[in-house]
Amino acid sequence: MSFRLCSQISIGKYAFSGGVNDIVIKRSVKEIIDTCTIKIPGIANIESLKRGVADVLGPGITAVTKSNVDGLSKSSVRTSTLWQEGDKVSIFLGYNNDYQQEFKGFVRRVSPSIPVVIECEGYGWQLRRKPFNGAWKSIKLIDLLTLIISGTDVKLSPYIPDATLTDVWFKGGNALTALGILKDKSHLAVYFYFDQLYAGLEEVQEGKKTIQRNWRLGWNAPRTDTLKYRIADNTNVQIKVTAAKGKNAKTPILIVGDTGGSIINEHLAFNSDPGQMKRIANQLLLYKKYTGFEGTITGFLQPYADPGDTANIVDKMYNVYTGLYFIDGIEVKFGINGAQRIVSISHALSAPKFLALVNSNAQLNQ
Repeated sequence: MSFRLCSQISIGKYAFSGGVNDIVIKRSVKEIIDTCTIKIPGIANIESLKRGVADVLGPGITAVTKSNVDGLSKSSVRTSTLWQEGDKVSIFLGYNNDYQQEFKGFVRRVSPSIPVVIECEGYGWQLRRKPFNGAWKSIKLIDLLTLIISGTDVKLSPYIPDATLTDVWFKGGNALTALGILKDKSHLAVYFYFDQLYAGLEEVQEGKKTIQRNWRLGWNAPRTDTLKYRIADNTNVQIKVTAAKGKNAKTPILIVGDTGGSIINEHLAFNSDPGQMKRIANQLLLYKKYTGFEGTITGFLQPYADPGDTANIVDKMYNVYTGLYFIDGIEVKFGINGAQRIVSISHALSAPKFLALVNSNAQLNQ
């Protein structure tokens, strides 16, 4: 069976199903902003103003008005004039008319080069344009997120945990900056699933049905040179977590990991609840100490995968190197030279010893 690449792309009021030089999409649970770069021809030939630029960019594109082609002949249009910052972007890619959504967001900037480069961002783009300030002695995480996204098209994940933050303040920034501070200082997972925002104590969305994607090394994952195998017992490490509780109160300290191991110091802002501290500390330890693969898998567009899915990696030659892993990011490359999906894994999910550290992960191995 042959596989033919296909695409459905809409930018602003224009839609097309071909003609792109190159697309690169990056989405990760470790980054708040999803990004996408699209390269298309700089000048599109047309037969008439009514027909638009369909002959180059594909069928279904909206007609071009005369203002679009001033200064050019009636047989061409500068594609860089068709889009501007804030235009909505939607991208579906696949094989043989079997499409999956890969990106949803907005135009960030258009570079009038040849080819034209359209830089796009996910729904975090809307938060970049919204001023956000405030201070709270105590506030629920979901209530804070509701304030941050108000007035935008962003939706909240239904799996936000029931967590309380303390001594929270943001000053002189925007809503995207506030999310960045929340992520970096509190060590919370903060990321988007297209237009849906998640923030929580762990990257796994507790209660969400997890989708397993399957790769067999050397078959649908032909490139495996970036994978390395690690053994937990070879890593002796302690995670030391501190979290200030009020201006003059004693700073709580929590230590997890190997006695006598190398110490990694982490400080949690806005969070001094002992239970929440322990879950975050164990999650940080899980990234540093597990048995299994680390690195990336380079395969084809299929199997499709989202950040947050589970990767089932099978190696027929070395069966000991099999297991389930958390997918923390994906990079999709699509264009005239073909397509590939690069999947990044962050830690093993199938080793019971380490699943016990984070209870919400246990469901993934059932």
